[in-house]
Amino acid sequence: MLESREPRVAILGVAIDNLTMEEVLASVEAKIAEGGFHQIATANVDFLMKSVEDEELRETLGRCDLVLADGMPLVWASRLMGMGLKERVAGSDLVPQLARLSARRGYRIFLLGADEESSAGAAAWMEKTFPGVCIAGRYSPEHKPLEEMDHEEILSRIKAARPDILLVAFGNPKQEKWLAMHRHHLEVPVCIGVGGSLDLLSGKVCRAPVWMQNSGMEWLYRMIQEPSRLARRYASNCVCLLRHLPVQVVAMAVQAKRCRLTQITKETVGTAMVLRIDGDFTGSLLPQFEADVRSTVLSGSHVVLDMSNTSYIGADALGSLIYVMNIARCWKRELWLAGLHPFLARVIRAAQLRPSFRTAPQVAEALRRIEPELIPSFGKGWEFCRIGGQLIPIPAQEMPEVYRQVRQLLKQRAAAGSVSIMSSSHDNDARMLELVTVDVVEDSGRGSIQKHMDPITAKLCRVQRDRSPGDGLRKAAVRSH
Repeated sequence: MLESREPRVAILGVAIDNLTMEEVLASVEAKIAEGGFHQIATANVDFLMKSVEDEELRETLGRCDLVLADGMPLVWASRLMGMGLKERVAGSDLVPQLARLSARRGYRIFLLGADEESSAGAAAWMEKTFPGVCIAGRYSPEHKPLEEMDHEEILSRIKAARPDILLVAFGNPKQEKWLAMHRHHLEVPVCIGVGGSLDLLSGKVCRAPVWMQNSGMEWLYRMIQEPSRLARRYASNCVCLLRHLPVQVVAMAVQAKRCRLTQITKETVGTAMVLRIDGDFTGSLLPQFEADVRSTVLSGSHVVLDMSNTSYIGADALGSLIYVMNIARCWKRELWLAGLHPFLARVIRAAQLRPSFRTAPQVAEALRRIEPELIPSFGKGWEFCRIGGQLIPIPAQEMPEVYRQVRQLLKQRAAAGSVSIMSSSHDNDARMLELVTVDVVEDSGRGSIQKHMDPITAKLCRVQRDRSPGDGLRKAAVRSH
């Protein structure tokens, strides 16, 4: 289903979801009911500062289904840009609420990461505080760099536990990258990076008094407890924040908001859809804008945004641009910003979004520079699909029909609203809630094609062979990447 979302607020290249704790919990329950894989990040200043320099982290956060504001500085920054976030939703507050939800609804929770003492202590605290909570499993792997971890062992433990909620305490950015790395293999509906939350719940680290939490001074309390680990990090974050955030705030403030009614018009040009945005790009039309881009991308077309008559762009519109850019990237479509006035270009640069978008001075140039789509050609004899690293033989005479049927099915499912484009992925992301399966059956040298939809939520293109080529039966399972 094409999901209606609350506006996001873009702060230094990261789109933060504007949700309360109650709305987050409702979203978690909806994602568990939906199944599949959904990644949630609880972002603080440290996330944003690292994402400025770390392209992989920035893309990972863009693919997340939800990015929550874990820190009052993010709330304050959003207010300075005129798009105030409703409240702070800290990971250390979210985890106890998830435990409460588990006790009430029976959801299975798996704790991954932290040391054994913190993991065991956090589990014991949950079981004591919320009788009936279901801790499906715990595992504290040896601390190693991401590339050297025993991923198979971790994944096998998670699979055996069959959790509904996976809490990963590897620290940022390792936990976010680990989840993104295994998004195609984790069959867990809700996966959340929780940083040091397990240390807090276990009592290994004391949490700041409530008044310090509410006033945004919790960082000071934590630094006093762990000066050797946190003092240098907080100092670096402060310098980086003062370097980048005022630039975005000022760039947005100097725009001439004309309070004009935004009008979005569409025109199909070849393989692209041109969306012309007239007036102030902000506010109530953003959900329709996102829906237009989603439907365009799902139909297989590229997107060009004509912003030559755009007079203002809000922080919420920047959040929408991040969202639709990740949709286009996941579906291998191009998204261009054309005709940006200098003041809009300054906003894009100040928000750390210039590397994320392709730009052109005019719509005509953007259309001209769109890469032509390669159309598969099919010869005589057998054709081979290389998907998931495997070469899968299919009779050449069947391939054009298989290709046509699969593309048609994807379009039909998208039009019917049965394809969830972003989890948060917002890729990553893009994910199909249903798997298109095409059975190719040979019958005395002549083939027939059967197709059906299997409910599954995975995003990796994969072809599975049920039998060898001589058996005459193969199953081609095509998943979105």
